[in-house]
Amino acid sequence: MELWIWLNQIIGALIYYLLVLAIVIPFTLHWKSPVILVSAYIGSYVIAQYTSPLLTFFGPWIVPNGNIPFVATIALMDIIVVRWGLSFARQVIIAGFLVQILLFATNYYILLTPRPFEELRVLESVYTVSGRVAIASPIAYLAAENVNALVTWIYRRIWWARTLYSDPIALTIDTLIFIPIAFYGAVDILTLINMIIGLALLKIALIPFNLLVVYVNRRFIEDKLALKA
Repeated sequence: MELWIWLNQIIGALIYYLLVLAIVIPFTLHWKSPVILVSAYIGSYVIAQYTSPLLTFFGPWIVPNGNIPFVATIALMDIIVVRWGLSFARQVIIAGFLVQILLFATNYYILLTPRPFEELRVLESVYTVSGRVAIASPIAYLAAENVNALVTWIYRRIWWARTLYSDPIALTIDTLIFIPIAFYGAVDILTLINMIIGLALLKIALIPFNLLVVYVNRRFIEDKLALKA
């Protein structure tokens, strides 16, 4: 049980990344198009928003559950930037932002709808936190993703550098913006600090998975698409 508390997020990340790669690689190579990549990127943000309100453990730290699909978007953005360029990547970032606005509006509409059964009101606490996540996420998202895309573009010719340089900066920016907005007042200050530290450490721990995705992109997508283009 102790091992599961420490490793549950790492195991979950490995499973999620493998599933994403299994979907993205064959369809991207077959269609020679960013459609699946962009879908996986925006879809991962949607998943992150609806899983973040449920807190879990990463070792002794408390962290949101949505960090796994979020960190995966950093790796997916790497592929988008390198293959289709910074301008296209920024369009995808804006598209992801607009989708999150729709989620925010829908969440609060749901909170205003009448309940047929009083006991269902317990679910409002989940949607209320999700609503705050929907506010925090676009703000943190725009700041972190634009920095990530820019640094990735600058170091696009060095596959390991663009991950090791961009990821820590982007992930730290996201954590420092996201956690206070999403959870301030919902948890006490000590827990909030614990979450910031834990999430920052977890995101850094997941960077090797991003390196794996970037390497797979370099090995199976970049070169093959360049030859077939």
